[in-house]
Amino acid sequence: MEALKELLPELNFDEEIKENPELEKYIKKECNEAELTFTDPMKLEEAPKLNSDFRNYVLLCGLPIVDEGKKEKLLKVIINVLKKKGFEAIDEENITILLKEDTGKSYGTAFIKCDDETDAKLVQALLHGFALGKANKIQASTFDEFDRLLSVNDEYVPPRFADLTDLYSYAMDPQNDQFLIREENEIKVKMNRIPNRTDKETNTVNFHEELVGPNADIQIISKKNAFWSPQGRYLVIFKENMVQLYGGSVFELVREIVHAGVSNCTISPCERYIMTFTKEKNAGQGNYMFWRIDTGEMLRSFSFDDYTPENSPHDIFKFSFDGNYVAKMITDHIAVYELPDMQLLEDMNIGKRVSIRIEHINDFKWSPAKNMICYWFRNPEDESNPPKVGFIHIPTREVWSEREIINGVDLITKWSTDGSKLITINKLKRKKQFFNTVSVFDVNSKGIPAEMISINTNILNVSWTSATDRIAILANREKKIQEKWADKSQIASTIVFEVKQRDGVLKSERLGTTKEHITNDIEWAENGNIFIASDIKNANPSYQGKFYVYYIRNVVTKEEVKAKGGKGKKGKGKAGKTKFVDKTELVIDLVDEIEDLKADTINWDPTGRFFSTSYIPAIKSMIRAQTTPKFTIYNAKGDEIYRYSVPKLQQFAWRPRPIRNWSEKVEKEFQKEYNSKLKKELKAESDEKGVIEMIKVTKEKTKEKFMEVFAPFMQRYKDTKKERLALCPDDDSDEEEEFERSVIADYY
Repeated sequence: MEALKELLPELNFDEEIKENPELEKYIKKECNEAELTFTDPMKLEEAPKLNSDFRNYVLLCGLPIVDEGKKEKLLKVIINVLKKKGFEAIDEENITILLKEDTGKSYGTAFIKCDDETDAKLVQALLHGFALGKANKIQASTFDEFDRLLSVNDEYVPPRFADLTDLYSYAMDPQNDQFLIREENEIKVKMNRIPNRTDKETNTVNFHEELVGPNADIQIISKKNAFWSPQGRYLVIFKENMVQLYGGSVFELVREIVHAGVSNCTISPCERYIMTFTKEKNAGQGNYMFWRIDTGEMLRSFSFDDYTPENSPHDIFKFSFDGNYVAKMITDHIAVYELPDMQLLEDMNIGKRVSIRIEHINDFKWSPAKNMICYWFRNPEDESNPPKVGFIHIPTREVWSEREIINGVDLITKWSTDGSKLITINKLKRKKQFFNTVSVFDVNSKGIPAEMISINTNILNVSWTSATDRIAILANREKKIQEKWADKSQIASTIVFEVKQRDGVLKSERLGTTKEHITNDIEWAENGNIFIASDIKNANPSYQGKFYVYYIRNVVTKEEVKAKGGKGKKGKGKAGKTKFVDKTELVIDLVDEIEDLKADTINWDPTGRFFSTSYIPAIKSMIRAQTTPKFTIYNAKGDEIYRYSVPKLQQFAWRPRPIRNWSEKVEKEFQKEYNSKLKKELKAESDEKGVIEMIKVTKEKTKEKFMEVFAPFMQRYKDTKKERLALCPDDDSDEEEEFERSVIADYY
């Protein structure tokens, strides 16, 4: 009976025995029998396993202290906070608030039970840091955090903050740029190191060994393609139900965003915000979710609805250049939201938060340099009414200009990288005649003047560079190649225009036209003086991979000019002297023709010094592909630097550089400083490195020649080992290798 009392301390029959002493023997008998059958379940050999997995629970601290009467109200507040942020899978049954027995008041904490670990991480991210009034701020954590908290030392150690400049460490190298490659499920970041070209006989196949990246010893695993943030600060990796952002000199995990079923994301140009997207229908989450990168706070979510149907793309939301606004197009409206509040932009005229109404709007784009939206609209029911291009300022909603595009039907708009100009491309064909136009708008000038360029042939592509205000238009005469494999490919030439302000008027000047090639794409270098025409989108992939490198240069010629004759003393005419004046003319030269079999992509590096081509077949066709996936890097002249074959290559992408925020005046000062001082210093440094490389190559060649002479003697020495041992039994043959090394060392 005593053993039973130890197991059940509350078991007491004293009062019953006191009233009826005869019951004592019966109670003892029953208790002794119960001891034989009653055992602590946790002391059994096969003890039941309790569920100790609390990964789907979230602990909330910092809540207001409430009693039983206000407990239900606090539960509704927590649920409403989650619903406003787009999470609706939690109700009152999932939240537990414990009350003290003595006072009947809560501990200021609560437990939330979620369906799975993913939802728990999302709830933690949504509630952590949320303020319930001035005195209460929610501190949310998952139970996985407990292990980390328990391992914290009792002695206070000041927190170690990451150096924000470390996120820009990649931009500190003046000579090398980075790129990423994905080999099957492994992401690698490499350096574009210029190989040693001192020795012209160096084997280019081994140059890839010099491509050592900053994360050479770190493996980032992902089953999906990664991508860089707009300024290259973060490497974005997709994992199951989450997005991870890596950064810094050693690519540390900076932020982890949890979103069930996430398939894509968009980072704002300022790199302060990220929007994650999923096309799956989630009961508790939205399809578009906006987050702060620095804190991981979820700002707002949007689900598919009547304005945003299920087949909407991931990039329906577009960020402004500074990240202060994000907008999306709905029927006859543009909805502009302010960040980080994610509230509709207020119309100051009516004092309400409403969308901007633009009837029959077709598309819009933010300026890359100011808070301005370019849009175009056209009534599809009225064919006589041409489309219009408009410019509206944010946040004032003031329409700065609206222009008609004559003979327009369907427009394509493209901003220059500096936001100073915008072009619209209009393609129209009636019967056998083309009415193609490219309109250029000078956004920085008053009234936004426009210059129209008419092209009477078929436009295949338009590309331009804001560095020199040059536009390359790829056009053809609807010729078709005779070979059957290229029925869909077209012979085209590139027409280059330069658009600038002259005497206060925007004018275009035709610089020249290239030869006709099988081309369908144009890529400009950063400096605006080099462009590449290619056929990377050939109808038959087996024949694609031809690249034509063009260079626009100034040619100075002497032009003979005769001065006008004057009058002599006697009034007779006097012949003028002949002068020669320098005449500068822009010439488009074909620098190089490159044939890279099956290459299907071409990309310039951020500096415009190198470009890459790559062949990356689809995963399904990779097994059948006869050509190994590869990427090749060339300099701006078209010289091959190195070629790298990767059997399981699935992605190649250059790392962007930060946006230059200095003015044109400051840039001219940089250029002047470079030409006067830095250029000489860099040349001297380069020459010094060249001498060092030459010495290394000379030593290697000397070593090779020495080994050619020394190797036969060494082989003869090894072949006569038995004879030497017979003549000299005490000969220590173990020192042969050491002797060989010493001979070579002494030679050098």
